[in-house]
Amino acid sequence: MGQHRSNPAITYLKHPQDFESPEDLVRDYAHYLLKEAGAYRLPIRLAAISRYFNFPVHYRQLPQEDRGCITDDLRIYLNAADRLTVQQFTLAHEFMEVLFFALKEGAADDWMSDPLFEALQKRKEALCDAGAAELLMPLPLFRAFVSQSPISLQWAQEIAAYCKLSLMAILRRIVETGLSPIALVIWRYKHSPKEFVPSMIGQGNLLGSMEEMDPPKKMRVDRWFISPSLQCYIPRDKSVPLTSSIYQAFVEGVATADFEEIDLVGIQGRYFIESLPYNVTGERQVLSLIHLG
Repeated sequence: MGQHRSNPAITYLKHPQDFESPEDLVRDYAHYLLKEAGAYRLPIRLAAISRYFNFPVHYRQLPQEDRGCITDDLRIYLNAADRLTVQQFTLAHEFMEVLFFALKEGAADDWMSDPLFEALQKRKEALCDAGAAELLMPLPLFRAFVSQSPISLQWAQEIAAYCKLSLMAILRRIVETGLSPIALVIWRYKHSPKEFVPSMIGQGNLLGSMEEMDPPKKMRVDRWFISPSLQCYIPRDKSVPLTSSIYQAFVEGVATADFEEIDLVGIQGRYFIESLPYNVTGERQVLSLIHLG
């Protein structure tokens, strides 16, 4: 039998709350954990939460695709092979899973509406991720910290080092602060899904190899994130010309920063663009910060 541990979410949910959305609830719960554990300051020390609430954290060799898990007796297991930044986010995610344990046990049945309960259950994983981001980068603290210097890739890298979090997590959170009108775009060097690519279907001919018959690859939008106040849409797979500083960052493997004309449908005009190449499972990709102000 595992040691019985008190679930802090049961205590939290005992008090009736008035939340407009599931996101509001998970954010508030994240702040509750931080403040109860005396950890409400940057950089966030998740170890303070695990100690205060007596959550044992174990590092094990897990299957490569498994980041971690939490057991019914509130023991947390993390993949020992993961980078520290990944382990931090996984740990924060598992802390949020505890909230859903309490909901399942009926801790909020006396006051929570059926629509709110159903919305929480339907979006559990996404809400745990949102709660993890709030745990590691509480928006009020994070916004105040970011505002100490003009937003740039260099400043984001300094924040990532200070908070011991990934640059991608920091950049996405910076976008969410709404401090500056910016777009974060992730690019991949690839074909358009609408293009006919002989090498991908194994079709060759007498004129040359399949690869020689392929259309040229381009830097294309893979994902994008934009400041909350901006109503813009960027189509996935929209490309930029080979003359772009974004492509230069990809080819040369170095950071670039320049003013240039860009047409991403929802974003058109001349803007200052900072780009940085990085590797994802052996594939070089590029992230760009587009300053729209």
